[in-house]
Amino acid sequence: MIDFRTDLADERLSECIKSGEVEGISSENIDLDNTLKVTRVKVLNEKGKQKIGKEIGTYITLEIKNIDIISKDELEKISKILAEQLKELVKGYNSILVVGLGNIDTTADSIGPKVIKDLQITRHIKKYAPNLIDKNAIEISGIAPGVLGTTGIETGEILKGIVEKVKPDAIIAIDALISRDISRLFKTIQISDTGITPGAGVGNSRKEISKKTMGIPVIAVGVPTLVEAATIVADSIDLISKQFEEFKDLQEASKEDKYRLIKAVLEPSKYNLAVTPKEVDSLVDNMKLIIAHGINSTF
Repeated sequence: MIDFRTDLADERLSECIKSGEVEGISSENIDLDNTLKVTRVKVLNEKGKQKIGKEIGTYITLEIKNIDIISKDELEKISKILAEQLKELVKGYNSILVVGLGNIDTTADSIGPKVIKDLQITRHIKKYAPNLIDKNAIEISGIAPGVLGTTGIETGEILKGIVEKVKPDAIIAIDALISRDISRLFKTIQISDTGITPGAGVGNSRKEISKKTMGIPVIAVGVPTLVEAATIVADSIDLISKQFEEFKDLQEASKEDKYRLIKAVLEPSKYNLAVTPKEVDSLVDNMKLIIAHGINSTF
């Protein structure tokens, strides 16, 4: 299986299926309507983990169509479906720490911190003004810890200290991801119960945030905001070879071979850039609203 750079479990599964390698992995696709598709991928054991390159656990993907022109009603509908998926993973928890990973000053990496601003935070209300809130309400706290380059502190170290002091039952970590498919940028939300490694998608991995490192369950919510240049060029060559007769010979090389060649050329010169759409500002705003409203609806 070619190791395209991607954080999405269903994309890795697709590559495994092409190679006939699906042992240890199960999947289910649900087309809800013309707006939304839900995919569930489960990595069942060590064999599945090795083949797909993802930790054992559940990966739920919401694939949204036409999010750049989405209406307010559709946005709310998607938020509710996101909430339904989250509820399955946070059932039984009484306190949740929501973590907005990323750099708010870099638009493509700002979804996590921006979601925190739109959350309904309740921990302080339950503690200092309990008469203003339902006694059975879930205790929600939130933090946007920034990135190592601006704080000088590993995000995992910051969160470990907060977990020890605040003692939440679980963490929901929100972060930007990378995809191997241009069409999925800002149109996909992945939810998993396996934690997250900040910066992994762009080759700048920090310490993982997971049950193993935090001592409590970590649910990850991620949105692909970037695709690498080598993927764009490889896909473009495929399109050219299919549309123009004079370039049909290019079809003889597989997409994997094209990707390997292009990456080998771009990497030494540091030209294998991570690319984001030009409408990134509005797309980030749409996605942060969906995720914030979804989390608010969950509790």
